[in-house]
Amino acid sequence: MEVACVWECYKRKEIPCHVRTMPGLLKGLETFVACVIFVFLSNTSLYMDQPALERCVAVYSIRFILAVAAMLMDREEWANRLPISFPVCHLGLTLLSILLHFTALVLWLLYQFDEKYGGQPQQSSDVHCIDRTTNGMWAWEQRLAVAVLMAANLLTYTADLGY
Repeated sequence: MEVACVWECYKRKEIPCHVRTMPGLLKGLETFVACVIFVFLSNTSLYMDQPALERCVAVYSIRFILAVAAMLMDREEWANRLPISFPVCHLGLTLLSILLHFTALVLWLLYQFDEKYGGQPQQSSDVHCIDRTTNGMWAWEQRLAVAVLMAANLLTYTADLGY
């Protein structure tokens, strides 16, 4: 579906449930970006055998599950079953997400791009290097894509906090 079509449905309030609200759209964007990050993280050589990077993947997995749960709770009117109000719960989840994403982003940048921690600060200039994955994308480019998407998702969560 095209963005223009979604925007028109949004303006006409034809999108069901909370998705027609700005926090709902932001939550959908956060989840979508997390899915794209998971595609890049399917190359396990990017983070295996490095506990700090495995923590980044764990943080993303946990946050993805919590974001989907938050969307389902709001959609199915499960919010009344919580011991606290849903806005307070949403605020807590968003603050937790920002903290987790910030630490994951810092760890990812340090361990992927800082030589002191075993990272590779720039792309290899060797065209025939063996650091190429089976899908044809360079591992360094995948690391960079994950870092950029993590930063974008952190900004999205920060914007979500404003709403």
